[in-house]
Amino acid sequence: MSLDVESRQTDSGVTVLAPSGRLDVVGAPALKEAVSEAMKNGQPRLVIDMEGVTFVDSSGLGSVVSALKQVRTSKGDLRLAAPNQQVRVVLELTTLDRVFPYFATVEEALTDF
Repeated sequence: MSLDVESRQTDSGVTVLAPSGRLDVVGAPALKEAVSEAMKNGQPRLVIDMEGVTFVDSSGLGSVVSALKQVRTSKGDLRLAAPNQQVRVVLELTTLDRVFPYFATVEEALTDF
């Protein structure tokens, strides 16, 4: 099963990426490609809506960390929204919850962006 990533732009210019499926070794390249595409619009402000992600492993986390590095290099910002229980546990076990601000909803993540 691959990862599908939908992309949309908010009125305020924030790109919301909504991956759905497994964020693993097979799905990670799709997220990386979507982030690279979103960054072509200048200073990136991204929200990754994790609601549709059913599973994440180390490869998937690596793609999110890579996205954060890419965005910060361009003086942008990246936030995670709506991670499910499994994703939150992985973020907490790896202490990446301290690196990535994550929000309960996309709307919360977009506040004060």
